[in-house]
Amino acid sequence: MPQSPKDRITRTAMSLAVLAAFSVLTFPVVLPYIFGSVSLVLAIISRGGSETMSRRARRAAVISSAALILNTALLAASAMYFVRMLHDPQMQKEFSETLFRMYGITLDEFLQQLGIQSSVL
Repeated sequence: MPQSPKDRITRTAMSLAVLAAFSVLTFPVVLPYIFGSVSLVLAIISRGGSETMSRRARRAAVISSAALILNTALLAASAMYFVRMLHDPQMQKEFSETLFRMYGITLDEFLQQLGIQSSVL
C-alpha cells in the first residue's frame, strides 16, 4: 500500500527525532542540533494544509525539542565547569593530575597547545 508524502515526512521527522535524542548521549554538540532542527522543520511541514499535526508529528516535535534543550543544557554546564575550573586553583590541580595520568600532559601544556597563556589563570 503506497504511503502519502505526508506520512513519509512524518516518519522521517520521527526517525530524526530519535536520532537527535540518541546523539545527545553519544555525540553531543553538533549532531543533536542538526537532527533536532531538521526533525522540527519536517514535523511542521508534515502538517500540510491542516491546522493540527498528527500524533506522530507532535511526538517527533516534542522529542526533538527535548533533545535540543538537553544538548544546550549540557553545553552550558560544560562551559560553566570549564570557566570555574580556570579560576579555581584546587580544581586546576586536580584536573592537571587527572590529565597527566590519562594523557601524559599537564594542564599548562594543554592550555599552551590551545593558545591560552597560563598566566591568565
